[in-house]
Amino acid sequence: MGHNEATGRTDEHYLATLIGCAVGDALGMPVEGWKREQILKYVGRIDDMIDPVIVRDSVGNKVTEDEFGKLRYWTEDFRKGEYTDDTILALALAESIATVRGLDLNDVAVRQLETYTSRRRTDGSVKGGFGGTTMLAFKNLETGVSPLESGVIGGPGNGPAMKMAPLGMYMHATGKYDEGLRFAELVGRITHRDPRSVASGVVQAHAVYAALQGLACSTFVDSVVNVCCRFENPLTTRFTAWKQGGLRRRLEWIKYNRNVDPQVAHEHLGSSSNVYQSYPFALFMFQKYWDDPINGLIETVNYGGDCDTTGAMFGALAGARHGMVFPARWESKLQGLEPLVRAAKQISSLRSL
Repeated sequence: MGHNEATGRTDEHYLATLIGCAVGDALGMPVEGWKREQILKYVGRIDDMIDPVIVRDSVGNKVTEDEFGKLRYWTEDFRKGEYTDDTILALALAESIATVRGLDLNDVAVRQLETYTSRRRTDGSVKGGFGGTTMLAFKNLETGVSPLESGVIGGPGNGPAMKMAPLGMYMHATGKYDEGLRFAELVGRITHRDPRSVASGVVQAHAVYAALQGLACSTFVDSVVNVCCRFENPLTTRFTAWKQGGLRRRLEWIKYNRNVDPQVAHEHLGSSSNVYQSYPFALFMFQKYWDDPINGLIETVNYGGDCDTTGAMFGALAGARHGMVFPARWESKLQGLEPLVRAAKQISSLRSL
């Protein structure tokens, strides 16, 4: 492969990492928080961008609960093809890296806070589907708290992992792998203090880097376990749901159960917004559908739970590994494409430094 061909291929994969994050996010957005059974009952199967699904009874009232549990409508004012906080915050990180042409924690924090506050509605709520822990941390940033101190314990959310793909791109572009992992830890701590949440961001930065590197599947799975072992701090009773255990043991479960049926994996891992569920499930599905990324992404979203986020994390990894393999109909319906393209090109240009 000649230099120009290799460069073009890498440019495509960088672009596909951010586009993959966005399309996975937008696919899951309409039914975020729904159970698999609810998606089957009211939608059938999600395999394209659709508007948020609002279930109404015979007289037009919104149905908020059925035999399977609560029906959530966190994104009811979104449009088909819009992405949520997963990609919004990933883009803020990408734009920081692209503009600074390096890593600057204060700049990342400012950009994340600005994109958050720019979505504030007249009633004080914020459009985007931002998680509770993230919102509490952003309130701290708004009052002048340093990004080194702004993070809160809150819940064990998946906020760090969902937004960390651009850092994996940076690590690949510059070769500054260890610097990138350390920075991922700091970025995660801007919002989250739970060790599982923080570790998930570091692991996802590594995972995107590893996918761009073209690691073999078994090597990839081993590597995410190893990175988690390095960066996940011990759980104590001060952390929410500490009895559920750490992230590492769930990633180890994937290592030793790589070929089980996805239904078995979902029953064991889950896909809620708790990072010890949704992030391992996204990783399991990515390695399970290693050479079949589109079906894998569709399946991941249709398992429900925090499916905009599992979709975003899977999509970023799929783009990093496979390039622009996503159906044209998805890309054509995606809102907010231009800033993703611009940021990907700018991060890719760091390889020439």
